[in-house]
Amino acid sequence: MHTIMAKTDRALTDPRAAALMVLDRLDRRPSPLDAALDETAPLTAGLSRRDRALFNQLVYGTLRWRLRLDAVVAAYADRPLKKISPSILNILRIGLYQILFMDRIPASAAVNTAVNLARSGRAAKAAGFVNALLRNALRSPGRFALPDAGAAPVDHAAIAKSFPRWLIRRWIDRMGPAGTDRLCDAMNDIPPITLRCNALKNSLPELVEALADQAEGVAAVDDVPGALNLVRPRCPIPEMAAFVDGRFAVQDAAAQLVSLLLAPRPGETVLDACAGLGGKTTHLAQLMTNRGAILAMDHADSKLVRLEEEVRRLGVSIAGTRHADLNRPLDPRSFPRFDRVLLDAPCSGLGVLRRNPDAKWSSQKKDVARFATRQARFLDHLAPLVRKRGLLVYAVCSMEPEENTGAVRTFLKNHPNFVISDPQTIEEKTVHPFLDQDGFLRTFPHVHHMDGFFAARFRRIY
Repeated sequence: MHTIMAKTDRALTDPRAAALMVLDRLDRRPSPLDAALDETAPLTAGLSRRDRALFNQLVYGTLRWRLRLDAVVAAYADRPLKKISPSILNILRIGLYQILFMDRIPASAAVNTAVNLARSGRAAKAAGFVNALLRNALRSPGRFALPDAGAAPVDHAAIAKSFPRWLIRRWIDRMGPAGTDRLCDAMNDIPPITLRCNALKNSLPELVEALADQAEGVAAVDDVPGALNLVRPRCPIPEMAAFVDGRFAVQDAAAQLVSLLLAPRPGETVLDACAGLGGKTTHLAQLMTNRGAILAMDHADSKLVRLEEEVRRLGVSIAGTRHADLNRPLDPRSFPRFDRVLLDAPCSGLGVLRRNPDAKWSSQKKDVARFATRQARFLDHLAPLVRKRGLLVYAVCSMEPEENTGAVRTFLKNHPNFVISDPQTIEEKTVHPFLDQDGFLRTFPHVHHMDGFFAARFRRIY
């Protein structure tokens, strides 16, 4: 086994070395990819725009296709994967990703740069191993073969589409092989950059005009008013004048539908119970035309600080913040009763794997049940804060039954004073095409070209 000593004490100008640094960082200290990118940002700040694009493609692409890449490595390696050091394995993944998925990079360049990465880590023998494996993969591509789809449908789909077997098995059980293939393909696509027009500061046509020269294209999202996709922006979004001026927020169309399902009215009191960084808080304020009151709660003070910054940027004047841990019962005496409550609950995140490909490999089957238990607890603790005839929306970026209808059944069983809202009473007609026969909002990447979300709207009847 060879060990690569990554040089992370100085800025990197090689996009491949930067990608290796991030992948190695994820192996050493498992955390969300966003956190790893934030932590290593000072070391990648010197990358040119072109190199930044390659860096991002290598990080996200290698993570997206990791299982498929590992299967190729296993077909050509002279040792088991577990005998290959994590850093050398990441170098092989980066090299193979370029060979298999990036047509614009010559195969020889992919091999040579991978060998140089190994050498830069002071592992000469490892460089020879990397060189031999990649060149063998180029010379004898037929040595790698997918498992037979008929005899081993789960293994075939898992390796072909690069998803964990336990998740493929669940999806095949629900959607069949063809539906699973379509979902996996959508999850493996690079997701769009979706924006939400901030109606407090401009109209959609005004925003489109402001962004016209900031990207190669700006396209409205069908069926979601105020949402648009930004195609290949020409500069980082935080540097755009329209962003600095608070004229838009970055938010997937599915997440925007959740706020539309709650449909708060001007003058109402609203609770955003797991507000995070404020994406839905600020959308709710926008829908309320900055009239009424919103309380944004979260257990992480650092998130509330960033939420307050977002509130100021977007010109929201009706949102306050409060620290609260929904793992513990809330004291009803210290809260008002709210007209509408939103619980965008912590979840497995399996509906947003196209944006967080690292979660494919950090998520486990047991996580789904664990999150479902936590979601039920959060709903129990929020129920007393909903006024009579008030509304509660429960939402997750997951398509898994335990976190969807399972959570709904548990909540209704424990709280007979709540019912599912009649779809005909939902004021915002935009959400109606996304409602199923039971009145639940569902979005799927392979059907709606947006993130996978589930939401249920409850009404308190007594």
